[in-house]
Amino acid sequence: ASDGAEFKALRAILGMASCVFRDMFDMPPAQSDSAENTKTGDSSPLPIIPVTEDAETLQVMLQMIYPITPPSIQSIMLAHKLATACGKYFIDTAKVQLHVRAILNQNDSLETDPVGCYTLAWRLGMEREAIAASRYLHPFDIGNRTAAKRIVTESGDLEALLALLDVKPRTDKALEDLLALAPIKVDMACRAHRLSYGTGGPHSKRIEGLRERMAAPNPVCDDIEEFLGFQAGSGPPDCSECAKTKLARLNEAKTTVRAAIKAYPCTIKG
Repeated sequence: ASDGAEFKALRAILGMASCVFRDMFDMPPAQSDSAENTKTGDSSPLPIIPVTEDAETLQVMLQMIYPITPPSIQSIMLAHKLATACGKYFIDTAKVQLHVRAILNQNDSLETDPVGCYTLAWRLGMEREAIAASRYLHPFDIGNRTAAKRIVTESGDLEALLALLDVKPRTDKALEDLLALAPIKVDMACRAHRLSYGTGGPHSKRIEGLRERMAAPNPVCDDIEEFLGFQAGSGPPDCSECAKTKLARLNEAKTTVRAAIKAYPCTIKG
């Protein structure tokens, strides 16, 4: 390993997992330390294959190759290093997908490093996981040079960035459509007390507040007035019929808003 750790492995297993390892073993081997050979009682030298991966990455890669104990991948960074190493040695991508799927679907990973989850899923061709991770990227300025460079570098594909940039114009239109669902112009009074309309604040303030709420991975609308930033109309406070009418019409509007939230284009296209 790059940090000096040594791993003993069966060349047959490594050769079956990777054509690169197989070719390495076909090359004239370097001589192993004679003391090590004496210690093992093996008169033939053990081939030493120097690699650039660190011990942590090599360990999980070997655990993945050997059909014994599956590797424990505890961070997105380690998962990226494993994917890079397996790509370098032409190890089957399906194997990598199998062992990183769990961490890619953990809420902790998605919340702490959504960019890393997205780029890893993209580079491994894990469409469902990439779509899920893109939901967590709304608070990020994807157009920022540093963020854009990271996405392209880690995913290895400019299309990963373009897919995210395509989300913003779609969400901008959807935000306007969603804000328009606020029942400000709906009469909330009963038949005996007509014309009780609502009020809304400045459009720019309301749209930014809604954008912030919709940036959550799973936005929830419990209070429609708070969610859409408006004050519904209301009949006289002592009129129970007005109260019932207002509740019914707000609930009707809330149902429509929730359907719009469900259809909101918050992820990349599949």
